[in-house]
Amino acid sequence: MSTHPLLLYKGYELHPLVFARMFSRFDGHSRYAEGYDIAVRICRPGAIVTSAASRVFRLNQPEAFSDFGTARRAAQQQGKDIVDGKISGFSVIDM
Repeated sequence: MSTHPLLLYKGYELHPLVFARMFSRFDGHSRYAEGYDIAVRICRPGAIVTSAASRVFRLNQPEAFSDFGTARRAAQQQGKDIVDGKISGFSVIDM
């Protein structure tokens, strides 16, 4: 898993998380599963990672991202969309 520098957005820190997609075949490899999955950690500035002011949102994407940079940018955008209330089931209201 890899983390990148934070992005400040509307009073929240956005930390894109990009990691290799786990393979489900017995040999650990499938060309259809290659690529990266994403998540984003959203927190209040200075929040301790384990506090209620910090939360990781795992984003289920049907297809893996084939490019690391594209995956990182998608995680950043998803973080912005979560803060803006655009993704059903994800909220930062209680942080």
